[in-house]
Amino acid sequence: MNNHWFSGRIRFAVIIETIGLHRYSDSIYLFQAMDFETAFQKIIEIGRNNEDSFVNEDKQKVVWKLAEIISLDIIRSESLDGAEIYSEPVPGEDPSLTIEHNLHPELSEPTQTVF
Repeated sequence: MNNHWFSGRIRFAVIIETIGLHRYSDSIYLFQAMDFETAFQKIIEIGRNNEDSFVNEDKQKVVWKLAEIISLDIIRSESLDGAEIYSEPVPGEDPSLTIEHNLHPELSEPTQTVF
């Protein structure tokens, strides 16, 4: 049986010892698995392997704990080049932006992260 590509969005709880829950942090991972059941176990493993703890600059212990699996999606694409792995509606209303309006995505300055 062939493996399929999956994307999994997981949520970490960021807990500071003197504060408690400070915030959540979501991450999306791309991986291969045979089916959804195997993929679910793999995303749990990925999340557990990315839990972390450290002492911050204020000498407080900070712990990142896997809190939840938000989504688990199979990617139905022959190639991953250009495959969509995440989509989210984002609020925005501006009546002055019409169909005729020209947008300029080439002027974007995206954030960049190296993992």
